[in-house]
Amino acid sequence: MKIKQTTSSDKFSEDNDYRNFLHIEINGEKKFHFLDGEPEDNNLSRDFSDCYDIVSALKLAFEAGKNGETLEVEQVKSDDFI
Repeated sequence: MKIKQTTSSDKFSEDNDYRNFLHIEINGEKKFHFLDGEPEDNNLSRDFSDCYDIVSALKLAFEAGKNGETLEVEQVKSDDFI
């Protein structure tokens, strides 16, 4: 299983009113995406709705481990919003 975590760079934060993002792909597929938004949007039904997919991602990781798959984690920073 390959997990890629992309977070905002300092440049992105500085250029975007010190807002940040977190983007996670599992095996090349977008699974989680969070962006600091307007205060009224920072809740589970809007900017953080991908939190509801955490259990399915844990199940994927469990099955991958059971099947003997290796775990590869890549962490990168980006100047661009994904």
